[in-house]
Amino acid sequence: MLASTRDGERHFNENYYTRVATAHAVGDLEGFVSTGVHAAFLPELTGYNVLNGTYNQSGKGNDMQLTLDSDLCVTALRSLGSRAGAVGVCNYKTGEIICMVSSYSFDPEEKSSKDEQKEGVYVNRLLSGQYTPGSVFKLVTCLSALENFSDFKSRTYTCKQGVTIGGEWLSCLGNHGTLGLRDGLARSCNAVFSQTAVDLGKSALTNTANEVGFNKTLYMDGIKCAESKFDISSANEIDTGWAGIGQYTDVANPYQYMRFMAAVANGGVSVSPHIVKSITTPDGVEIRGENRSEERLISSDSANMLKEYMRNNVIETYGDSSFSGLELCAKTGTAEVGEQSTPHSWFVGFCQSADKPYAFVVVAENSGSGLGVASGVAARVLRAADSVN
Repeated sequence: MLASTRDGERHFNENYYTRVATAHAVGDLEGFVSTGVHAAFLPELTGYNVLNGTYNQSGKGNDMQLTLDSDLCVTALRSLGSRAGAVGVCNYKTGEIICMVSSYSFDPEEKSSKDEQKEGVYVNRLLSGQYTPGSVFKLVTCLSALENFSDFKSRTYTCKQGVTIGGEWLSCLGNHGTLGLRDGLARSCNAVFSQTAVDLGKSALTNTANEVGFNKTLYMDGIKCAESKFDISSANEIDTGWAGIGQYTDVANPYQYMRFMAAVANGGVSVSPHIVKSITTPDGVEIRGENRSEERLISSDSANMLKEYMRNNVIETYGDSSFSGLELCAKTGTAEVGEQSTPHSWFVGFCQSADKPYAFVVVAENSGSGLGVASGVAARVLRAADSVN
């Protein structure tokens, strides 16, 4: 029981870690967390009928069951440690979100303070966060190449610790030589995907970004999420190259990426991620069930090819032994956010195994390499999800 009313007073779970780990999903009593169910579903929780302006005759509120696994949320919060960030895990077959964690967090049993508000503790970073995506955007550029290049399997690019584009230098962390898209993704080669972005052109790359959720408002159970943004309309060649590797002015929302990964895992079809399982009256009458609407984001052929490439990332580069038993398909991201700041650490993907239908996103703010921090958080959470479910 995450929250309940006893003797006319609202109480949260008795365990401190459970309260803090689920605070952004459940919300607070003051309404600071506008995306929490306390605020978003206030009429349904109180039994208020918007049409006739009355409450249900019992005088009691309605019961809401969430899809979240509170123990898994605790694991995610503890795995983030002292870092700010977000963790999301959903079942890509059903759309059920089993983990929604935002850090920094707060204890909803405690009174609010101005200091807490300054730290952004009331922002659900999974739904409302906006981050430079870095190399996780290479998945979008790669997908666009799969959709638009008939020769995507044989097409190659050359990396010499970077590449010259439009007379300007774009650097890469490795000296990779000649690579195709598959190996370029496994090595997260900046030269490969910046050149790919330029070859695709603004229109094709933007269309693919739009397909997977950029530049549109997404909702989770009717709750508005922050928008992921991709705009290269005024970009020159070098800027287009940087945009294709997740820099320039690119901005990504973690929920949008979890939805994108779930669609790739599910053959290109998104089953709308959600946390509300049911709302019932005190008499046990269900007045709302799960929202399981489906939408095809990308073709099954493109989704399956990208899935194969992401699986290759783990086997060839990240180390399958680090994620044993998960059959992981994934992509790291190390997002540069300024010369004086440590990069954001991203890890996104899904388990390929049919008995572990989990898609995930992890963002750890200013935490360095995606393989160094975010991947470790993901591994711990996914193993916990496997043991619980």
